[in-house]
Amino acid sequence: MNLGKKGLSDEEVKARNFRARLLGLMYEDLLEVWFSERMGFNVLGKDVRRGLYGGRRVSVDFILEKDGRLYAVEAKCWPAYLEGQLKRLNLNNIERVKKTFGKFGTPFLEGDFVNEYRFEGRGIDGKILVWWDVEGSEAERVRDGLKLDGLIPLKRVLNELRGKVDDVVGKRKEWADRLFNTLLK
Repeated sequence: MNLGKKGLSDEEVKARNFRARLLGLMYEDLLEVWFSERMGFNVLGKDVRRGLYGGRRVSVDFILEKDGRLYAVEAKCWPAYLEGQLKRLNLNNIERVKKTFGKFGTPFLEGDFVNEYRFEGRGIDGKILVWWDVEGSEAERVRDGLKLDGLIPLKRVLNELRGKVDDVVGKRKEWADRLFNTLLK
């Protein structure tokens, strides 16, 4: 995986890929804070592997509840995937995104997902996709094209949380510092 050179040195490309992977290790923790504290959702499950679709277990990143309605959430932080080609979701790449989801075996973008998915015996009322970035002028049409109830750019979440999740980020930094200090001894 790499984000593409775009005039960058090999060292900077490696650094960007490394940072993208690090973010991938912690963005769900940041989303959990954002969904509950900023958006008023009750997070019923994170990294949920006990949901059923078509009689088989299917995982989603979150199950949220708000006003008695359940939502399944898939969060994809793919700034480094396919050399960054799918980093920004837009009308030109939604078919490729659907194929990529299918390749990974997740039916989340299938048209019948909301009707068929069950969490602890209960149906869901909608689905939300979190993506690294979304073409702003096309966001509504992309959301409708993917049959989503919500489409959230992760970049927006990170901007809104800046300075408000120091405990989450600080804990991960502490863990990373311990690892690097051990490796450098």
